[in-house]
Amino acid sequence: MERGIVPLVSFGVAFVMSWLVQPHFRNLGFLTEIVDHPGGRRPHREPVPRTGGMAIFISFFCALYFLENFVLKMALPWPWLAILSGAGLVILALGVGDDRFGIHAEKKLYGQLIIILGLMLLGERFETVTLPFAGTVALGGWSWPFTLFWYLGFINSMNLIDGLDGLASGISVLGALLLAVLALAAGQATSALLATTLAGSTMAFLYWNISSRKIFLGDSGSMWMGLVLGTLMLNLSRTAAVPLPVLLAPMLVPIWDTATTILRRYRRRCSIFAADDNHLHHRLLRLGFSPARAVSTLLLVTAGSGLFALSDFLGQAWLGLPAMAAWMGAAQLGALQHLRNRRNGWDLFSELSYALGFDDGLIERDGLGDRRVAEVIDLQAALRTARPVKKVSGGDIESLTPEDEATPPPVDKGTDKDAVYPSSRDLYR
Repeated sequence: MERGIVPLVSFGVAFVMSWLVQPHFRNLGFLTEIVDHPGGRRPHREPVPRTGGMAIFISFFCALYFLENFVLKMALPWPWLAILSGAGLVILALGVGDDRFGIHAEKKLYGQLIIILGLMLLGERFETVTLPFAGTVALGGWSWPFTLFWYLGFINSMNLIDGLDGLASGISVLGALLLAVLALAAGQATSALLATTLAGSTMAFLYWNISSRKIFLGDSGSMWMGLVLGTLMLNLSRTAAVPLPVLLAPMLVPIWDTATTILRRYRRRCSIFAADDNHLHHRLLRLGFSPARAVSTLLLVTAGSGLFALSDFLGQAWLGLPAMAAWMGAAQLGALQHLRNRRNGWDLFSELSYALGFDDGLIERDGLGDRRVAEVIDLQAALRTARPVKKVSGGDIESLTPEDEATPPPVDKGTDKDAVYPSSRDLYR
């Protein structure tokens, strides 16, 4: 089989396997009570299983075995994959324990440190990194701390960004596809195969994550996703000398969210392990974005940064056009929401500062933090179904009929000022 077809085949096989097993793991979540119950910071309104990551893990390695023995007839690096699967099983167990019983974030961190130290002892370490303008730089004694923070960053940033349907899994798919292209360009066929297998199994989960028969990644899935992405990128960096900024480009949103989260909790003098609903995606919701628009905006930013990095690595300037289009699409969604928010007296600079995590002044001035994100989503849904109303004789209020909405009143008679429309400010009153 030609090398160019192998990644497509691996994507398809992994997608089918994951798509078939996701419903069974959904049932397993209900049977074992590994479910996410509604309430508090959670926007969903019914129990949802948190076993999607387990299904991705199983389908990923089963697809690799099936591809090696029945489709491609090529040997895969199973000694290295055994290290990855062993670390993955341990971090899945840690995540399942948290999903089922709840584990304090500090104790989870200790578990992550043990897993990462085990990986580094088995040789999964950065010895050199490739940097722009500096070339390949030997880390020497900094190899261990650099690798430690690399893994901690990936594992926890993916865990923190997993707050809306399709967000963490969408970033994972885009990151894996970027890795596949980089690997093919560098002549690393095996790395491309692994990346597309991960992308295929995650894409199938994405379908179930946004469907009516919903399933979540869970802490087990998000942490394993960060672990495997970090390992694949580390391996590609060692074999193909891919520059560090290029590897990290698809992780722009999770890294930014993690950094601003730590800064925000430090400013408030609270523990960095304290959970809240003020992450980047939550901030977009409080600014009036629907969950789907918030996810679309952040995925467009991720796609744009990945395409810019790919353009630089491949030396293909034309890739800057779709990258710019992706970022302009995200800007367009933000601009449309800003036009709706202008009636609240919000200025664009304050909205940007708040959305990016720089300034919480908008919360203090307009009370954006008075409601949980779950309440904001419920109110958004209510506003979308609310009908505009008008004043009639006697001061009563009645809903506009479809004919009234289709025929705008003549402005010279002053009737438009009598129409009352729900405002997005109602979300925060």
